Amino acid sequence: MIYNPLSIVIPVKNREKLILRALDSVYNQSYRPIRLIVVDNDSTDGTLATVEKWKAKHEGEDFSVKIVSETRPGAATARNRGLLEVDTDYMLFFDSDDVMLPELAITVMEAFDKDKKLDMIYWRTAVINDKEEVIPKRFAKFDLIKRQIYNCVLSTQAMAFKTPFIKRIGAWRSNLPVWNDWELGLRALLNEPNIKGIFRVLVHIYPQKESITGTSFHSKIGKWEKSIAECEKDANEVTNDKLKTKILNMLLYRRVILAALYTAEGYKESGEELLSLSIGNSPLPNWKKKLLRFIYSYTCKGGRAAYLIWE
Repeated sequence: MIYNPLSIVIPVKNREKLILRALDSVYNQSYRPIRLIVVDNDSTDGTLATVEKWKAKHEGEDFSVKIVSETRPGAATARNRGLLEVDTDYMLFFDSDDVMLPELAITVMEAFDKDKKLDMIYWRTAVINDKEEVIPKRFAKFDLIKRQIYNCVLSTQAMAFKTPFIKRIGAWRSNLPVWNDWELGLRALLNEPNIKGIFRVLVHIYPQKESITGTSFHSKIGKWEKSIAECEKDANEVTNDKLKTKILNMLLYRRVILAALYTAEGYKESGEELLSLSIGNSPLPNWKKKLLRFIYSYTCKGGRAAYLIWE
């Protein structure tokens, strides 16, 4: 195996008490060489000093650490800033509050080395809940477009890229404050990459209330819709009319589910407004619109996996 350097970009903002866990997990990778790029997104606490102190202790010949600043707000903007510093053939993005398992980098780089045609690799992740239980997230080897729209199997912590590919497709959409990895993953798939999935859990995700997505939907009403609209723009670039229609219908379903989540969280007016706008603008036949209304009601009452009904 030829040991090509792997670049890892981590944006961070006000994570003084959490960032060391993520940085240590990068340092503890069994693979070398690694080039770590930390992008401080205008932190106002001691994050920057914490990272600089950690760099001084851990940087070495086969483990370089570069710290850059991005004052414009947003994780997507910070990730793009980090990408400008990447000069290696392979790279991945990571979040400041999660943990890489020690074998992530070597597993990814062995896969890239085995198949030089690969543009992307993705892997399974697991959520660590407040009881410290490990809950593996959804993974798929087939129907990736569908699984990305319904389950976001390509999340920030779950994909690595051949650097020219991620740059060619336009990297992160900085106008999207939430669900930007969901949109990026779908856009990447629509560019028909050579892609490989690894079923093993290679990352532990620690949800944070102050993260981009947070723990509720009503707190960011209007922002989720922007990401769905961006995905619809991506879908409208598809030249296969049958595939385009299929994707747009799946995205319509996501709008309806979002409306139901607003209502379930006690924001019925917002939920019903989004439902009405979504279905009212759809060219679907009446029976499918009725089915979407049923899915909305079902989800409002706590029903899950409604995509099985829609499919």
